[in-house]
Amino acid sequence: MTSRADSKTPALAAPRASESRDPAAKKRARAPAPAGREGRFDKAFPVWMDGERGVCSGVGRNITETGLFVETREPLPLGTRVRVTFAASGGSGTEMTMEAEVRYQCFINFGKGEGARAGLRGVGLKFVAPKAQSERKGTTH
Repeated sequence: MTSRADSKTPALAAPRASESRDPAAKKRARAPAPAGREGRFDKAFPVWMDGERGVCSGVGRNITETGLFVETREPLPLGTRVRVTFAASGGSGTEMTMEAEVRYQCFINFGKGEGARAGLRGVGLKFVAPKAQSERKGTTH
């Protein structure tokens, strides 16, 4: 029995990850990379969420072009659609409302020195296209 090194036939090299046997693969567009920290606006700001369960307030954090994290007292169920309203600081009265869907829930307990404990609850929201007016309940102002 001969070893692979002793064999007269050349060993086949595995294709590199950057090389593809499929010629069409080079023409395909790459999937967009996640936004990462550079695409986040890391500032705490008040938000209001309006959904099937009514209106609740929260603290928005880490907003990106695709969603945001909202600290809330009682996280909303997964899949819930809400209208998220952001108010401009400074009391100008300017508001912006976007529709979003609850994608994840977060419950974090942590220590705060000298045995004190604290916690954080919230939901991850993904911005979605608005439903047609006929699918919404209520009226739009």
